Amino acid sequence: MFNPGTPRTRAGPTILALLPMLFAAAHPGAAHAQEPQRVRLSGYVRSAVSDEVLRVSRLEIVEPGISIATNRFGFYSIELVPGRYTVRVSQLGYETTTRVMDLHATASVDFALDLRPVSLVELTVEAEQEPPDIDPGTVEMSVIRFDAPALSQVPVVLGEADPVRTLTLYPGITTTNDATTAINVRGGAGDENLILLDDSEVFNPAHALGLFSTFNTDAVHDVTLYKGAIPARYGGRLSSVMEIHQREGNSREFEGSATVGLLSSRLSLEGPLFDGNGSWLLAGRRTYADLFLGLASDPDVRESVAYFYDLNAKANVRYGSTGQVMLSGYFGRDRLSVANVASVGWGNAAGTLRWNQGFGPLFSHVTLIFSDYDYQIQSGFNARAASLNSRIRHLNLSLDESWILGPSDELQFGMGIGTYDVRPADVVEAEGSAVVPQELDQRRGLAPDAYIEHETELGPLGLRYGLRVTGFIRRGETTVYDYLNDAPVVYHPDLGRYDQGVVTDSTRYGPGESIVSYWGLEPRLGLRLSVGSASSIKASYSRTRQHMRLVTNTNSPTPLDLWDLVGPWVEPHVADQVALGYVTTLSRSRYSLSGEIYYKRARHLIDYVDGADLWVTRQLETMLLPGDGRGYGLELLVRKTQGRLRGWASYTLARTDQRTPGLTASDPGINGGDWYPAPYDRTHDFALTGMYELSDTWRLGGNFIFATGLPTTFPVARWEFAGVVLGTFGPRNAERLPDYHRLDFSATKQLGRGELQFGVFNIYNRFNAQALAFRQREDSRLVTEAVETAVFGIVPSISYRLRF
Repeated sequence: MFNPGTPRTRAGPTILALLPMLFAAAHPGAAHAQEPQRVRLSGYVRSAVSDEVLRVSRLEIVEPGISIATNRFGFYSIELVPGRYTVRVSQLGYETTTRVMDLHATASVDFALDLRPVSLVELTVEAEQEPPDIDPGTVEMSVIRFDAPALSQVPVVLGEADPVRTLTLYPGITTTNDATTAINVRGGAGDENLILLDDSEVFNPAHALGLFSTFNTDAVHDVTLYKGAIPARYGGRLSSVMEIHQREGNSREFEGSATVGLLSSRLSLEGPLFDGNGSWLLAGRRTYADLFLGLASDPDVRESVAYFYDLNAKANVRYGSTGQVMLSGYFGRDRLSVANVASVGWGNAAGTLRWNQGFGPLFSHVTLIFSDYDYQIQSGFNARAASLNSRIRHLNLSLDESWILGPSDELQFGMGIGTYDVRPADVVEAEGSAVVPQELDQRRGLAPDAYIEHETELGPLGLRYGLRVTGFIRRGETTVYDYLNDAPVVYHPDLGRYDQGVVTDSTRYGPGESIVSYWGLEPRLGLRLSVGSASSIKASYSRTRQHMRLVTNTNSPTPLDLWDLVGPWVEPHVADQVALGYVTTLSRSRYSLSGEIYYKRARHLIDYVDGADLWVTRQLETMLLPGDGRGYGLELLVRKTQGRLRGWASYTLARTDQRTPGLTASDPGINGGDWYPAPYDRTHDFALTGMYELSDTWRLGGNFIFATGLPTTFPVARWEFAGVVLGTFGPRNAERLPDYHRLDFSATKQLGRGELQFGVFNIYNRFNAQALAFRQREDSRLVTEAVETAVFGIVPSISYRLRF
């Protein structure tokens, strides 16, 4: 464990670049034993169309039979004996390219791949094998990855292909309703996913209260989701890491695209910088429901507002043979108001500045990121007019190194430090208002981390093992309360309820003063045993820790939920996950099959006392109950990636439980302290996705989804008090909503440089219950009826895209 106060930025790339020389000095015999002296071949794999890097491409050195892959920046490096070599480079969705080269000195060579055209006939036996998207040859498991060309082939829903909604078509990933982009990965909560856009953290991935995600498909280059076997370089969330890279832009020529749809429109522009040594990209998107509201006859409707917009920008400059500087940014905003009664607005801002450089076998990158999320609620008028403001801001500086020790031997290590600044909620009175303003203490934290990970091959066995060290230091300025018997929450058996503990003292911490610190180790392990050339058995273990959470007592997070940090009364969440899987490819990678079983156990989770008011409270710890979680399941995925008909089928059989025991022997906790289904538990989840090339100009697509209904709680008795009929509810989450299912359809017509897209969401107009409420029948107060709430019925869409 390192000292977080020790300056670490001084040990930058200059010192780390000397590591290979120090290694050689420590092993002088190794250098003399290599005759003749080896030379290094390195460079990038890029798209032949736009010159953008292609991540996780495969390079095969045919003569010695060596296979390597590019890193997540498209860079490769390998040492070879001088001579003539045949190099074959491949990437899913791109044409394989082969080059013969005479290598007599260290050289930097970039490879450019053309997009693979969609073939309307099945490939012949003599055709070259395409690399699979589920690769039996790697240690990676529990990962989903697709790029922009693959995303563009997915059936269009609600007018545009959405990366987050596309992920829910894969096993182990669900949502609680149609109007949310908060995903639940292997039973995890919506705030247990680390979402990175060019390494900047995105705290709320939702537009229009969850109808759209914040990710404009015109700006997305590729998406990777780790739902297990998370690499050691990532941390901060329990369940998953979603890594999204924005496109770099075309460094060969200027181009753009414009899309007009019923719900939103998009425009993207890109082009070269510095004579092709760099590129830039601008992409914008906006909805225009507010324009139609202005045509209404009702003055209240005319004065209402409903829209969102976002802007993506990126620029990068290459220098030398392996150097690059990249600057990217994102800004998005939502606005919703109802006449002069109430309004709400929220938005994300994110920026990344990164420097990449190759030093022979060492690849270095330094990254500075900024993330900001805020929202504002305005309500009331005259003497009751007020607004509530909340914000979370994050800064992080990191240094990451990749040292290539051999063709199948790589060491990764790095360190970073980040700050979190949370303003939970401030109540601000409007001019002339009688509302009493409130300002809660800001919550600040410092998060240092370091990691090391080694991946190597030992015959048929692939091995990746690593360790991550994480810390979190909660800092002032704030007030911390002490409670009688160290109990912020107490249970009264005679009343059968939880109440706030008795405050005995308080301590005021100054700005930057340390309040409490948490440190922990996160081991990571991955194994692969090859079974022939096209199959393998994989296993993994990972521990993750989380130092911040959403404060919400609903099963579907909203953009207006509060974020909070761990502190004196709340420990970091900790989860351990193990997984075992089998992967195989058939018919020269035309088909791929994978199956995984997993078990996850989480500690120090929290639940809330009944009736908890989570808004504008200075003592949030008085409403929290500690608990545990567990999840286990089976995931199956079958894919077909070639021919006229392509697509996949996924199935998940899973269970996710929570347990909230009592605080004392007389405290029953929730459901008597027994395990009960989590709010986002789904036993069965099945998705079928298909794309069919009808002709050179027509493409059809469809999705079918079936899932078990979410858990809910039913009343078991009712009673009357002072003329009001009240209900007594049974065990928490003991019942289920009706099963969920829907069918989507899309059709795309190519029109020269244009593209016309038709889509129908929920084609047979199924009203899937998203929530269930109970009320008394109007004609009989003694009869209780259940009322289902559905978000969407059938939703048609049409859009036109023009490339120029």
